[in-house]
Amino acid sequence: MYGLVAIWTSLETTVLQTFGPTAAYGAPALGGALAFSALYYAGRRRERGRRASIRGFVRSVFAPRIILHPSSFVDMKLWTLNAIVLASAYGMLGWGLFYWRDRIDSGLTRVLGAHAPTPLSAWIVLTIATVLQLLAYELAYWLAHYAFHKIPALWEFHKVHHSAEVLTTLTELRQHPVEILAFVNLIGLSTGLVFGVMTYVFGPGVQPFTLLNGNILLMMFLLTYGHLRHSHMWIAFTGTVGRILQSPAHHQIHHSDDPRHFDKNLGYSLALWDWAFGTLAIPSRMREPITFGVGEESSRFHSTIGSCLWPAARSGAHLARHFRRPSAPTATPVAPPPR
Repeated sequence: MYGLVAIWTSLETTVLQTFGPTAAYGAPALGGALAFSALYYAGRRRERGRRASIRGFVRSVFAPRIILHPSSFVDMKLWTLNAIVLASAYGMLGWGLFYWRDRIDSGLTRVLGAHAPTPLSAWIVLTIATVLQLLAYELAYWLAHYAFHKIPALWEFHKVHHSAEVLTTLTELRQHPVEILAFVNLIGLSTGLVFGVMTYVFGPGVQPFTLLNGNILLMMFLLTYGHLRHSHMWIAFTGTVGRILQSPAHHQIHHSDDPRHFDKNLGYSLALWDWAFGTLAIPSRMREPITFGVGEESSRFHSTIGSCLWPAARSGAHLARHFRRPSAPTATPVAPPPR
């Protein structure tokens, strides 16, 4: 009985955290995405000389062909698995920002000796911390994303995400648990390293400007168009802005099944690292004809069990081939995996 109560309490806490005011799927974030969608819809109607209506907005944003697509139901199942069922496990298995911050700070103190806090105004320190945390977060996200595209054994796990044939807000968590754990830990290491150095330089208590308990820049992204990255709305940032910020159209290009778009736009909210490393593809202002998925393999990910077990088996096969010593030279070369 005690075990059931503990499980229920854990699930209840997770649900409240998932839909709380500061959560990614809380009312502020989803409300912001809806408001941004309304502005986009009204602007598009005005460009075409047509009148906007509430009914037209609902049909445009909640298009039945998207909501009722079989791929959307897979999104719902994997979102429930990752956001509700396994959320606590991810937290326990993640080495977060604070852990690495303290390790880095104590390590620098041990090696270099104690450091008197640098005498800068609080506003300057807060600004530096805000920008550096975002850049560290984005760099870790880019590196993890690049690895999951380029390393065949990791691509098998990331393929779950790319198997989506339509994009919805819930596609964000259409991911394999292995991928989530890898991203969480690398981001924790990267941001913790930055805050460890800043703690050593500026003193304890250094933090960024915050909004809803998160980095204000990252939260502004999430509270506006962040959830529209996985959507059918072609909102494109071009020119200089398109080299700095990831728009929903950037990420739709990332999900494209066209080989020209493979391994492009790997950032989360910023396009800066894509620009720096040559993986940026700026979208055109007008919608590009794009289809999603991983071809015939998409059918392998139509169930929750298949989405969890199939990538593990395929990844294991890649690792076995990599570490197996060939007994004799192979006459026919093995074709490389996609992407």
